Amino acid sequence: MRHIWVWCLPLVVLCWHPPLAAAPAPSVASTNLCADLLLLAVADPRQIRSVSVQSQRPGSPRAALAERYPGNRGRVEELLHLKPDIALVYSGWGGRRHAGLLAERGVRLIELPYPHDWDDSLETARAVAATIGRAEAGAALAAEARRRMRALAGRLAGRRALYLRPSGGSAGAGTYVDGLMRHLGLVNLAAEAGHRGWGRFPLERLVSDPPDLFLLGYFDRRQPPSASTYARHPLFRDQLARIPAVRVPGDAWGCGGLELVAAAEAIVAAVEALPPSSVGGGR
Repeated sequence: MRHIWVWCLPLVVLCWHPPLAAAPAPSVASTNLCADLLLLAVADPRQIRSVSVQSQRPGSPRAALAERYPGNRGRVEELLHLKPDIALVYSGWGGRRHAGLLAERGVRLIELPYPHDWDDSLETARAVAATIGRAEAGAALAAEARRRMRALAGRLAGRRALYLRPSGGSAGAGTYVDGLMRHLGLVNLAAEAGHRGWGRFPLERLVSDPPDLFLLGYFDRRQPPSASTYARHPLFRDQLARIPAVRVPGDAWGCGGLELVAAAEAIVAAVEALPPSSVGGGR
């Protein structure tokens, strides 16, 4: 134990004062899947007061870990009952209008921004870690994530790829999916077609100018008919039968956080395992 010695004047005696105890780390609750994944990654387990039930459902990338903690549904009354020092919420959280009430009860809200690129994801992880007293752990985690992502740079160069959801939704320029694809060396067909942000990719364009590779998100979930018309269309099914596809579980990269590293590694491994003749560009 490190001791602090203090000279007490004018008395000519040496006085010893025990070191001051460090302030306890704040308790934290997270209110949806994206906040859960970040909290589970950066917090000391003893800090976690609760996570949302979204991260506890089967198929969630951290379900086994999330089940160790009480679950919540992101309701204001639950936070009032749990009384965490900090609650992590995402933009659009319905309880924001009660921020004043929560503050009166000692609950500080931290709204996590939606990431637009990989740098946003790293910055959010570092900032949240620092806020909950885990700056060193957050910095180390971000550095390791950056190192792993750097090892993937350009590995899939030259291939034209299209990210799709069952509804036909895709990711154009200015999205974290586009940033990830470009980092891997992929040509994002949606961005190439002039699309920005999130939006539907025209089926007729897909037929007339198909990609070398599909990246499919949320195809692992059962979708209502209204949300899967595109995925069930015969023209799309025909393209899917001829073009290689990598299916990435939605929860594995749907938040655009640090979990993108594992998703990127899985994409690279899957594509590099394909026969060279099956995918254009690259090898």
